[in-house]
Amino acid sequence: MSRKVKLKWCPAGDVAFDAVAFFDEGVQAGFPSPAEDHLDLDLDLSSYLIQHPSATFCVRVEGDSMVGAGIQSGDVIMIDRSLTPCKGSVVLAILDGEFTVKRVDVVDEKLFLIPENPRLKPIEVAEESNFQVWGVVTFVIHKV
Repeated sequence: MSRKVKLKWCPAGDVAFDAVAFFDEGVQAGFPSPAEDHLDLDLDLSSYLIQHPSATFCVRVEGDSMVGAGIQSGDVIMIDRSLTPCKGSVVLAILDGEFTVKRVDVVDEKLFLIPENPRLKPIEVAEESNFQVWGVVTFVIHKV
């Protein structure tokens, strides 16, 4: 059974990422230490997240089909249309008029869209299907 994914479109150029303080050294997830001495530079999130600005856009995802890939309902995903998807890529695709976010796989020369939710089954993309990959998911943005 396939679950519909609702998307809210947002061009990446419209995302206002101001420069954010960036700690260049790794931060331990264990014992806390003062980090002010390690403040190196500003991090421009636009340049960090967006490799190809003219080919990148964002969408907000609704649905739980990709929770195993760290994509939760309400998350914003960044899509780069200039990247070529390969086996295992998470993509935004359109299948028979419906948008979906899934992992792509090829088995015995058959193309499958794989959900990252054990309750859902892979979707075989039949030759007669109207199918197109709109881009590769490059980042997931969600609140902790």
